Amino acid sequence: MNDEKKLREASVGKLLLTMSLPVILVMTMNVIYNVADVFFMGRTGDTIQVAAVSLAGPVFTAISALNTLIGFGGCTAISIALGSDSASSPDQTDDTHIHRYAKSRQYSSFVVYASLFLGILVLILVLAFMPYLLPLLGTDAQTMPYTRDYLTILAIGAPWMLVGGAMGNTLRADGDTKTALIGVLSGNLINIVLDPILISVLHMGAKGAAIATVCGNLVSCLWMLYVTRKKPAFSLSLKDLTLKKEISLKVLSLGIPMAAGTLLMSFAGAFGNNLMASYGSTAIAARAVGGKVGMIVPMVIMGICMGIQPAISYAYGMKLKSGDGKRLSSILKGTGLCSVLVGTLLSLVLILLRGPLVSSFITDPAVLPLGKTMLIGSCIAQPVYGIYQLASTYLQAVGQVKKATITSLLRQGIVYIPVLYIMEALFGLMGLVYASAITDVLSTVIAAFLVLSPFSTAKTQLEAVSSL
Repeated sequence: MNDEKKLREASVGKLLLTMSLPVILVMTMNVIYNVADVFFMGRTGDTIQVAAVSLAGPVFTAISALNTLIGFGGCTAISIALGSDSASSPDQTDDTHIHRYAKSRQYSSFVVYASLFLGILVLILVLAFMPYLLPLLGTDAQTMPYTRDYLTILAIGAPWMLVGGAMGNTLRADGDTKTALIGVLSGNLINIVLDPILISVLHMGAKGAAIATVCGNLVSCLWMLYVTRKKPAFSLSLKDLTLKKEISLKVLSLGIPMAAGTLLMSFAGAFGNNLMASYGSTAIAARAVGGKVGMIVPMVIMGICMGIQPAISYAYGMKLKSGDGKRLSSILKGTGLCSVLVGTLLSLVLILLRGPLVSSFITDPAVLPLGKTMLIGSCIAQPVYGIYQLASTYLQAVGQVKKATITSLLRQGIVYIPVLYIMEALFGLMGLVYASAITDVLSTVIAAFLVLSPFSTAKTQLEAVSSL
């Protein structure tokens, strides 16, 4: 069964196994390579450098937001276009109908060059405004030099980090998740191998962690560009590049919801670090360890939803043409059930194993108790996160940009930042620990309301069809 036929006909279970499972592996490996920095830094016993790497996190998140803006938007645009075209002519073959890929090639070419431009822009801005950026991130006299070193190297690698990340998202558009998986896993493996060498053997500290991250992303980027040249629905050619609004604005608008949430997460992280900084570097280090380990649950759930997103967009494209929404409905129900079950199981495992998990990352006795509590705070409300993430993915996958943007911003800002300050004012440090759990519950309730409320009219669907 080829990739497009799988999107059109495969069972929900098979879609989850073949599309979501590879993305879950990618997201899990992303967690592993993210925590690898903290793990090997923690083994050195240098709490200051652990805190410094954590403080640089919002900038890394901002870079991720930009590649999500371009890559996820490109993936959604291509999937909807392919699904709409397939609904009207399902028996087309790639060899005899190459012209059907003209628009998708324009989308993908725009993704490549727009992400390259943004990467160069990030490089320039971070280096130029470093003196102003460091205080905003919550650095002090001890952490500032290490955070500066980490960010400088990260900025140098931003161009290929953005291109590789954006294409990693976009290449899933035709249902082929394995190709992108190879590139991401290769890059992550390089990062994990280099971390102990640069941090522990060569004693490069935060610099070594940054170099490992940038090198891993370079390997991933080169792979993504190589395979892009071999897929008929994708293009690296400048001949296919266009800035016409039906291409550029389509990609950007469809990428805004998830990117906005990811970008706001970087600001929310900065707010959280600043509030946590008043409790000392021990609290920041505990947040870094507990938060990183706790990332496993949302990353896996995001993998489920992001993996199935092309199938949702494809089924929506078919619905726009045929009017039959049964395929779309079955995909949503199966994905929702899977997300909740997986979130519940993983949360229980992490909470029960919090002792050995946290102690494996850092040995400082002053950090361990708070790190365990931080992990509980990160996981306790994760079972409902699956509903929230599916709601956000669905709204974005079907092009409901306004509602998708609001939903994405709930957990990372609209709800989180006020809850963060209120909880800190009421309960101090423990309020900061459990602010994310309160946020998850409130955000899920609001997201469910946005999905279940009427959102689509015949006029909206007609406009969507005409834009493809």
